[in-house]
Amino acid sequence: MTSTAAMEAGSASVKRLLAAAAATMEKARYCWAMTVAEDGSVNARPMGPQKSLASEDPFGILFLTRRGSRKALEIGRTGRLSVVYQHDADDCYVTLIGRGVIIADRALLRARWQPAWNQFFPAGADDETSIFVQLEADRIELWVRGVTPEPFGTRGAILERGQGQPWRLVQG
Repeated sequence: MTSTAAMEAGSASVKRLLAAAAATMEKARYCWAMTVAEDGSVNARPMGPQKSLASEDPFGILFLTRRGSRKALEIGRTGRLSVVYQHDADDCYVTLIGRGVIIADRALLRARWQPAWNQFFPAGADDETSIFVQLEADRIELWVRGVTPEPFGTRGAILERGQGQPWRLVQG
């Protein structure tokens, strides 16, 4: 196989894996956000991710949280965040790993605000303690039956990208 043909095959494989990852994320109602505690242990909690707009990176996830929350403090300290989506009915999971960014932009909060959040933030989008946490993924690990390597469950596929770079397959 020529190097051009290899790149084209790799590109098709990357597109297929990215599509499978996005489909899994779309089907999962919740995901698990994981941060690193000061003692090096992992803290995990279920989250309801904010859906990306069509023009945005589907692997750049937003979460609403409180400024002084444990997750916000841990992301502020480490700058890292991991998120896991699992969809049992399709026997698949996706892990996004990357940079965690704290966003306190009131205009963005107002634009994205959902009425259901008022139960947690009674002042709504004007609540000064409400912030978004954004995951800027630079690594995706996934198992998706029929897409990732067989025998299923022995190893997943791994995609990585540098800042401003396209996704590339590193395992799978």
